[in-house]
Amino acid sequence: MGGFRSSRRLAVAAVAFGVLVAAASAGAAKAPDLAVFATSGDNSELRKAIPIGKTQNARPRIAMSLTPDQFEPIVPGDRLVASGEVQVSTTCVKQEPRCVGRNYDINPKITARIVLSSGQDAAAPSIPLSGTTERLCKQQRPNRNHHCTLAIPNSETTIGDLAALPCAPTACFVNLIVTASNKHAKRGNVVVLGADRPDGSVAQDKGRVNLGQAHAAAPGPSVSASNQLVNPDLPLTITDSEKRRVVYSVPIAAPQKGEILTFDASFVAGISAVHFNTFISSRVITAETPTSTDARGIAKNAIPLKGQATESNGFNCTLGSSGFPNPCTVVKAGAVEFSRDVVDKSTGQPATVYLNVLGAAKPLLAEKVNEIDKVSLGATTSGFTVSRYTP
Repeated sequence: MGGFRSSRRLAVAAVAFGVLVAAASAGAAKAPDLAVFATSGDNSELRKAIPIGKTQNARPRIAMSLTPDQFEPIVPGDRLVASGEVQVSTTCVKQEPRCVGRNYDINPKITARIVLSSGQDAAAPSIPLSGTTERLCKQQRPNRNHHCTLAIPNSETTIGDLAALPCAPTACFVNLIVTASNKHAKRGNVVVLGADRPDGSVAQDKGRVNLGQAHAAAPGPSVSASNQLVNPDLPLTITDSEKRRVVYSVPIAAPQKGEILTFDASFVAGISAVHFNTFISSRVITAETPTSTDARGIAKNAIPLKGQATESNGFNCTLGSSGFPNPCTVVKAGAVEFSRDVVDKSTGQPATVYLNVLGAAKPLLAEKVNEIDKVSLGATTSGFTVSRYTP
């Protein structure tokens, strides 16, 4: 018999990795969950823009956050596993309707990190839950990145002495902090959190911050990995809805309600053969087959957020020097929980779903694109790693 705690808040789940139940009598109480999971889910961004400071830590901002009510009070021995993704975009090459802030031609360095904090303030006392990921996000043409993604891989922190926490155990925040910097920055220079639109608005829902909180008695996960490419390339000439291709796939046999998956992936996208800069996007989904590019049926309903294990985000891969130079490495990081047992509807038996990493590509400023023009894909040594925590 198993049990779990589930939050009613949209896009936030608190579920058990493993559960102990005291069942000595019909009225026996359930023991506390051994672990819980939380995610900021859809529309995670808390602000529209990040100011560009002159130094790296001059103007940090919280991009996404988990509040204390989204996970349990911290106790000694807790293992906190944090991950996240964020997309920023340079804007305002010139003063025009899509410009956000003051125009600039500097190339900002972007950093992202996750901390455990006493408040939803970048300056509040904190301890790190991840390393710092950083990227140059080039503004200057012709090799402008424009859109830039930063993935913070799953990282585990074990909590020892509660006195060393920056917060009361019942009042901790998990914050994803972003900085943008360039020594020539001026007041009013910003990067947008998401993507700038022609009308000056900002398209968001490009990332999440995730936390798994496993208590000391929780068992460790089983791990699966693959660096076998499902497709060798990404097409450029078909419609956007059909461009997606599966890069990696890992089967998840008979997942149960309350299971959690944490995952990290990377692959290489090469544009030498197409002779123009290219936008590369990626996402991770739950799918019914290892070649499916859409979450449907039992796979769509298996996890919250309609089978979207990460948001879709991307960057401009450039032939020349930039923050994402050819060949470009795509990095994904995230976590999900199963909200139900996955069962074949026709047989009533446990079913297998797949965690699929998807890629897509779009040409930039190309005068002519032919059917033979494709972005080549390559596997990295680490490939796609999935850790599975069963209830």
